[in-house]
Amino acid sequence: MTARPPAGAVIVTGAGSGVGASTAVALAERGHRVVAAVHSLDRAAGLTALTARSGAEIHVAELDVTDEAAIAPFVDGVAARHGGLHAVVSNAGVTGVDTFENEDLASYRRMFEVNVFGPVKLLKSGLPHLRAAGGRFIAVGSVAGVLGLPFQEAYAGSKFALEGILEGFAPVARRVGVAVSVVEPGPIDTDAVRKTDWARVFAGAGPYERILRQYVDNAAAGQGALPGLPAVQTAAEVASAIADLLASADPPFRCQTSAGARLLVARKLADVDGAAGAAVIGRWLDAAPPGPDE
Repeated sequence: MTARPPAGAVIVTGAGSGVGASTAVALAERGHRVVAAVHSLDRAAGLTALTARSGAEIHVAELDVTDEAAIAPFVDGVAARHGGLHAVVSNAGVTGVDTFENEDLASYRRMFEVNVFGPVKLLKSGLPHLRAAGGRFIAVGSVAGVLGLPFQEAYAGSKFALEGILEGFAPVARRVGVAVSVVEPGPIDTDAVRKTDWARVFAGAGPYERILRQYVDNAAAGQGALPGLPAVQTAAEVASAIADLLASADPPFRCQTSAGARLLVARKLADVDGAAGAAVIGRWLDAAPPGPDE
């Protein structure tokens, strides 16, 4: 017999589509009381479609994670309406592809507002409720929070920053009864990836166009997976890993969502001088056929 999930709601941000929508449905199907936070109700088509197919009961509400003043009232309201707060899955995020030289600081600020400050404010606002419940906070990070990705420096920087903040706080949180974890997927097959305007990106790449095109060609030749980079996963596969993590009696701080992601992260964390990481990234950028992954 499957154990009943703990009382209280689970907030999933960025739940309108992709990993967030799949996670909201996966958790609801396992019996959790899910509040799916979407940036706006008109951007929840993915969630609506998944919910219709599964029949899962999910409460949907609007939340812009960059609206600092709105986050605490939202979290407090969820806890009041649903008998407490068991967990927060901070999934809302943005990404982008550009050259380091061309990408302006406004893009960096936007990336950090959504990917760092939003989750930090969510955790700060949720802590009183999570302490009371012995609850969980799960941030959806990326292998890019451990190994920097070329042409996604702003994105990787934001994921590094979030992981560093949470790694420092997680042992403290444990001592007041809250488990903090970071999920680290590799590439995910989502609409955001498929809708990248490569013609625009290539046209603006200037002296980096050849390198960028080689990078993209290498990924295409590997059916989306670069040498040494984990294979592409579906949003549902990542959601299943998140649901398993939430169900764990003793969740780890880092949780990779595939064997390939675990291997890449393990190598990076053992890479004291950075040479191994540079070699992996070099194989993503160079025209010569890459050798077997070592």
